[in-house]
Amino acid sequence: MQFVYMSQLSVFLQRTITALLWLGGAVVFFRWLLVPLLPFLLALALSAMVEPPVQRLRRRMGVRRSFAAAMVTTLLLVVLGGAVALLLVRLGMELRQWSARLPEVIEGFPALWNGLLDRVGAWYAASPPFLRSALDALAEQLMEEGPSLAGEVGSLLMGAASSLLAALPDVGLFLVTTVLAVYFTSLSYPAILAFLKRQLPAGWQARCRNAAQCFRSTILKWLRAELLLILVTFLILLAGFVWMGLDYALLAAVFTALVDALPVLGTGTVLVPWALGCLLLGNTGQGLSLLVLYAVGLIVHTLLEPRLLAGQVDLPPITALLAMYLGFHLLGVGGMVLLPVLLLLLKQFQDAGVIHLWS
Repeated sequence: MQFVYMSQLSVFLQRTITALLWLGGAVVFFRWLLVPLLPFLLALALSAMVEPPVQRLRRRMGVRRSFAAAMVTTLLLVVLGGAVALLLVRLGMELRQWSARLPEVIEGFPALWNGLLDRVGAWYAASPPFLRSALDALAEQLMEEGPSLAGEVGSLLMGAASSLLAALPDVGLFLVTTVLAVYFTSLSYPAILAFLKRQLPAGWQARCRNAAQCFRSTILKWLRAELLLILVTFLILLAGFVWMGLDYALLAAVFTALVDALPVLGTGTVLVPWALGCLLLGNTGQGLSLLVLYAVGLIVHTLLEPRLLAGQVDLPPITALLAMYLGFHLLGVGGMVLLPVLLLLLKQFQDAGVIHLWS
């Protein structure tokens, strides 16, 4: 009996230590190694994506691998770069138009603010006494903390703007390195895979092959489904904003779709306060249109998500919540996405028999 107990304890300790090592390795990788290695990881992923077309081009045209890889890689980069360039040009035009109208908006802000205060005052006068006392306490607190809060928000915005400007040279270096790495990796893709395979022990090669197959069949499908959901959300928002006649429809759609892509947050984080503000200011038509747009996007997202993610084994809700919370504390906002994906990948590896971390 004691031997069985010691054996179970040894297995439990071994699995616990293995799980902690995996978690520690993941934290080290995502916190310190992911950013420096990201251009080369992207190059490897893009090279794997273009490898089937490269092989087909070699067989059909009888050309050398270097020529086929260069042609297919150039075509891929031109298509991706062209799409991004068109989007950035359009966003730049809308930002320039918005900045040109900013003085006019600032000039009309006092009248807008006074109108809002009049509406709030009328609503305050018609509210019951207990609600007025609560609003008085809230207003008093805002008067005390308002200046410091405004200063903190201003400092935060200035810091974000300066960080963005300071990051521009790094972004340029990242893009140039990624493009060069894609070419070099695509030219020698089979040799690189053979080199990586030789570095693994013989017992690990079958596991890594199964892990790669599991990764392609689960995580890549999951990522593709999430990107498709973001694209559908963006198109719905863009169509709705254009139909509403907004001046900066593309800019608003991109911003709202990016907020929707973040964990926990959704389009309601932007659309619902926006709609409430329009209703308070008397712009009832635009406020109702924003609420209808939010409802349409929510319904489409709810209907599409189970079909796009069909067959994917999701994490239990409590595990996903724990992963997002730990990811935020360990890695910041990005960790709220990365750690749940990592746990999902580990679960798939466990189910496929690649690793054995738990029973």
